[in-house]
Parts: sequence; C-alpha cells; structure tokens
Amino acid sequence: MTMLQPMWTESSTGRTAVSMEKALYLTIWKLANNTSFRQISDRFDVGMGATYRAFIKILKLICRLKSTIINFPTTTAAQKKIADGFSQRRHNIFPFVLGCIDGTHIPISQPKNDAISFYNRKGTFSIIAQAIVDSDMKFLDVFVGCPGRCHDASVWQRCPFRRALVSGELKIPPNHHFLGDAAYPLETFLMVPYRDNGFLTSQQSKFNTILSTNRLFVEQAFGILKQKFRILKFIGVQLAHIPKIIVLTCMIIHNVIIINEGQQNIDCIELDEEEAQTSEVSVPSLQRDEAQQKRNALAALFSS
Repeated sequence: MTMLQPMWTESSTGRTAVSMEKALYLTIWKLANNTSFRQISDRFDVGMGATYRAFIKILKLICRLKSTIINFPTTTAAQKKIADGFSQRRHNIFPFVLGCIDGTHIPISQPKNDAISFYNRKGTFSIIAQAIVDSDMKFLDVFVGCPGRCHDASVWQRCPFRRALVSGELKIPPNHHFLGDAAYPLETFLMVPYRDNGFLTSQQSKFNTILSTNRLFVEQAFGILKQKFRILKFIGVQLAHIPKIIVLTCMIIHNVIIINEGQQNIDCIELDEEEAQTSEVSVPSLQRDEAQQKRNALAALFSS
C-alpha cells in the first residue's frame, strides 16, 4: 500500500471518492474471487460505476510498479546467486541455470476485434503470459498479451528479454542459460530437451529427465498464480487491453507476496501443464551448432 500511496489521487475515482485502501481491497477481492462488479459493489458499499473505476485505477497503478517488482538482475554476482538457488533446490542438479521459461494461456471473452488471432488450438479465446522464474518461483521477467493463436516459440522470438540477450544489451555469465521445454528453440542461452523421436539414447533421455525436473519451477509458479487469483481462470471483459493489465497485476502481487513472505507452499498446488508443442522457430546454423555442442556436453556430464 505504501508503494501506491504517492501515485494515488482520490478525485479521479468518480463523483464519490473511494479511499485508496478500499479501492485496493476491492481490487484484490475481485482478482482473488472473480465475482461480479455488482457483488463487489454490494460487499464494499460502493456504487457499481465507482467500483469499476477504482478497480481499473488500482490495476494501472500496480502495473506501474512492474520494473521495480519484476526484474532480472544485471550484475554477475546477482545472476550467479540465482544459479546457486537452483543448485540448492534439486538433487539432480542442472548447472548454471538463470531461470525457467514457459508460457500459459489465460482464457478471455471473445474479443470484438481480430477474434481469430486469439482463438487457440484448444478452441477457446486466450492471451499468453510468458514468464521466466527463479527457484523461489518469483517472476524475473514477464511478457503478457500475445494472442492465444501464437506459438510459444514465436512469443519468445518477440519478447524484449530475448532481444536484449541476442543484442548483448543484457549480458549473462559464460556457460549460463535458461531452461525451456520442447516448444522453444535450442539456443546457446536456452537449453531445451532433445526431441523424442523414439530413438533417444540413454544419455539423451537422462538429460531430458534432469532438465524437466529442474524446469518444474515455472509450472509451479503458474499453478500458484492461478490458485491465488481465480480471475485468471477466465477474464470476462470485452476491452482488449484489460486482460493484459489484469494478468500483469496478478504477477506483480505474486512477487510482492514472495518478497515479503518467502517461497510459497507448493504441497497442494496443481501444476500448470500446457499441452506440449514443438518449436517452429529456426535458429541460425552457426548458433544452432554451438548450442547443440553445449547441450551434448551437458548430457555427457550428466551421464559421467
């Protein structure tokens, strides 16, 4: 609440002023329970129009905190601390991991414009939230809002985080990398499983198993996120930009909880497992060869 206070002005919430405290409470209630605005209005004794305006205002204010709450460290020491965190959390260690990446579909109402782009392979409308998480299941980077028709690999290609890695704007320590599933392309900074064509060697299978075990952090993070914020089960609004700021707000609050309370209890969390995809993105041959050599060396290490 103290982070929002400097940005708050009561006059913009409608004719009847709504305090920041009440606006924040009703917003969190809406995100956590996904009840109607009429029910929120009755519960908090605020007019329905003022309830909606307060909700949108709080969402926008929280989204302004993104760069403060969700950020990938730029110093080598801080990045290596993330890698140490992963090493301490698994018996079968995948070395030099800086984060686990995945995407999840957030169901939405049929958009008024360009609905076909949001129509996903499961036959529903959605937007995609891509995230990189650490071993505490805290979001280090998020890219939200691509239409549900997009492939995970194409979302990765579009995201500013990858562009920063490719351009050298964001530097990571040598030999370090992120972990993704088979939907992502193999790159020197992104390790993914060997494609299972039915003829994997025992060494390749072991590599895939260790990678999958270490990559579970991101599925657990999405599971926690959707359990805490039931609105992410279905966002029933028509305005195209609102689902994006709702998802981003939930991810920011998720991080705030972890920063203040530590790693979340995952005993009762249902993993957010999307249907497996295969990467459709090509990588330049020189980089692909280098990435394959790196993956083969890691596979050999795991079997030594």
